[in-house]
Amino acid sequence: MNANWAEENLKTIRSLMEQAQVYRRAMAPLAIQVGTVGVAAAGLAQAAGWVGPVYFAGYWLGVAVASALAALILVRRQALKSDEKFWSPPTRRVAQAMLPMLATGLGLGLFELLQESKDSIRLTAFWLILYGGALHAAGFFMRRGIKLLGWLYMVFGLVLLFISKVESLTFINEHTTHWFMGLGFGVFNLAYGVYLKLTLEPLETE
Repeated sequence: MNANWAEENLKTIRSLMEQAQVYRRAMAPLAIQVGTVGVAAAGLAQAAGWVGPVYFAGYWLGVAVASALAALILVRRQALKSDEKFWSPPTRRVAQAMLPMLATGLGLGLFELLQESKDSIRLTAFWLILYGGALHAAGFFMRRGIKLLGWLYMVFGLVLLFISKVESLTFINEHTTHWFMGLGFGVFNLAYGVYLKLTLEPLETE
């Protein structure tokens, strides 16, 4: 039984290593798409005047659901184009690694909706930290770049959490949190996607 278990784990690790470059290629359009949605959502919220803690949690939970559905459609399309299984064992392991952090973020968002006294700055910081943790967990199956991106999100979230308590920084308030969401979930993802796209171009002929 122990021998079979060890052999199965070696096969899994080998498969994950082989899929690492595939995941990296798939992440480029995915990050660009998610980043674009993040920037557009932040701009729309500001333009429409949906600012303040009353709108924040519900709005961005809706954006997250829409972005997740769009991402699933894109990944499904990539799998069909490559003639690969959509819900393969490596894909399941990536999803399982990210799920705890993402589920916690969803729970915090729902909890915020139930609160009478809302704090969208704190929620933004927590979401950034948890998303960074999810990316770092997924980084076990990919190259180290996504782990570094995860650390960037976690540090950004922690910095935002601490400096939000500095009274002299008046630009950090409940009316500017959409821009922090746009920066974190929009610009960071866009930059990472473009970086992956540019660095993968020489490998396309393989």
